[in-house]
Amino acid sequence: MSQRREVEARLALFDDLSGILGAMRSFALAELRKVGKREAAQQQVVQSLETALADLADSLPEQVLSNPANDIWLLLGSVRGFCGSFNEDVMRFWRTESNEQGSLILVGERLHQMVGERDGLQRLRGADGGLDAPAAIDNILAAVAELREGGEFGLVACIRDEQGARSQRLWPLPHVAGNTRQNPPLTFAPAADVAAGVAEHYLFHTLLALLMRSIRVENHMRLMQMETALRHLERGGEELKRQRNRLRQEEIVEEIELMVGRR
Repeated sequence: MSQRREVEARLALFDDLSGILGAMRSFALAELRKVGKREAAQQQVVQSLETALADLADSLPEQVLSNPANDIWLLLGSVRGFCGSFNEDVMRFWRTESNEQGSLILVGERLHQMVGERDGLQRLRGADGGLDAPAAIDNILAAVAELREGGEFGLVACIRDEQGARSQRLWPLPHVAGNTRQNPPLTFAPAADVAAGVAEHYLFHTLLALLMRSIRVENHMRLMQMETALRHLERGGEELKRQRNRLRQEEIVEEIELMVGRR
């Protein structure tokens, strides 16, 4: 009897865990759908800004295009866990590509504990979802301004996407091809000032697009983890039910034998 009760207690625990994981799976699926739509719209914004930069290519300031001596590495991780090797892949790529040199910005609490205290380190809270992403970008740009200390800087982002961890240079801007098919745009302000402003907007929205992609991939990996965990619990629950039934049958046999023996 005590063994069967232990099995039933484990079955109840499995049911509770299945309910929790099911709710987490639903949340990840909902966030995945929402951020997917926002990411598509954000990519359109980035493409529009790329076109504007092409129109203003001849007026871009030299510091927007020149290569600085030192880079700031920006690592985009997750706020929550249960997303497989998402954060570990980002950290491993950074260690390999940068040799752990230069200033570092860690976005997402799960990355914070992976790097010890060092000079030029900023730990920032990540974005729980797409709605929090613009505020996270503001915090990133503030951290970049603090680390650059008013001088020229390079910014390299490291994210985990569908193909794995990768990096993308964000500043100075990659090569901007001028739009030779059109006349230069007329601007009320000096063209160089307008071009510099467009470049800053491009940096903001490119960062936002990368963060959206990171959040989408994170939630996709979390969804896969949830599916695997739920299948494991389902198989474990079925095995426990078989054990419970077998133990109950043994108890019934023992009860019958006792009844027959009393006669």
